[in-house]
This record gives sequence, C-alpha cells and structure tokens, in this order.
Amino acid sequence: MRAIISLLAVGLVAGAADAAKAPAPLSPYVNALDQCRQVADAGQRLACYDRAVPPFVTASRSGQINIVDRGELRQARRSLFGFSMPKLPFFAGDQSAGDTPDQIDTTIKSAREVGYGTFRIVVTEGNAVWETTEQSMGLDPRSGQKITIRRGPLGSFFLRVEGQRSVKGRRVG
Repeated sequence: MRAIISLLAVGLVAGAADAAKAPAPLSPYVNALDQCRQVADAGQRLACYDRAVPPFVTASRSGQINIVDRGELRQARRSLFGFSMPKLPFFAGDQSAGDTPDQIDTTIKSAREVGYGTFRIVVTEGNAVWETTEQSMGLDPRSGQKITIRRGPLGSFFLRVEGQRSVKGRRVG
C-alpha cells in the first residue's frame, strides 16, 4: 500500500513539474491567427486572416492585450531587481529569466540616515529606493557616488558604496 501511495506521490510531483514547464496558453486572438495559418487554401487563409486580424488590432489598441518583446521583458526584469516577485503569467514561457542581472552598478541620487545607523538610498537606476538593514558604521553614502547592488544568498542583497564595505540591504520602493 505504501509503495502505491509513493508511486502516486511521485507521479503527482512529476505531473506538476511537467505542468510548470508547459507553455502558457495562447490568447484567443493568437489562437485565431494560428488557426488561419494552418489553412491550406490561400484564398480561404486570407479570408480567415481578414476575420481574425481586426479583433486582434482592436484589442491591442484598446489595451485588452499588450504585445511585449524580449527586450521589454529584460527591461522589466531589470527595473524589478531587488523585489521578490510572484510567478507572473506574462513572464510564462519567457526565456529571458537568465538575463536577470546578479548586480547593478548605478549612482546614488539621494541618501539620508533613517536611524540606528541605517540609510535610505535612492539610486538613478529606475529611481529605486533601497534601505540598509544593518547598522552601517563608517558608511557615508552621498549623492553622486557610485553604488553596486549585488544579489546575495537566500534572497539577500548587498550594497557597496565607492570602496566602502558592503552592507546588507533591501529594496523598499
């Protein structure tokens, strides 16, 4: 009995893993275009496209759907650097996940102490707001200085201001 339950559990986990790898379902608009593509007769295919394209264009112009290219996805991932993001459907099937940077080199736009030796730092890269999460003895971030923000283990981040020691931090805005 335990063997059967174990096999079922393995099957369920394997099925869930296969489902996670499956491409995102196509929108009805893309499905309609794909069906037209498969029509063998040129005249019927053109008539199919003539029916399928206007709703697609109307939906795109009205904001019901949005076409995003790989470069835009990379830029979105870069702008979200530092945030813990849930799995979002518009990233499904996206191969640019490997393009997510492990660090960002940018410039401090503004910095202020927020108490107990911690700082709030706004950087020029997307106006992202970061806070140090540990007392930063000797850290003196100032506007115009270069800063490197590096991904650490277990979802942590390290901020290093122009040759000063690295401190743990988190993105807050």
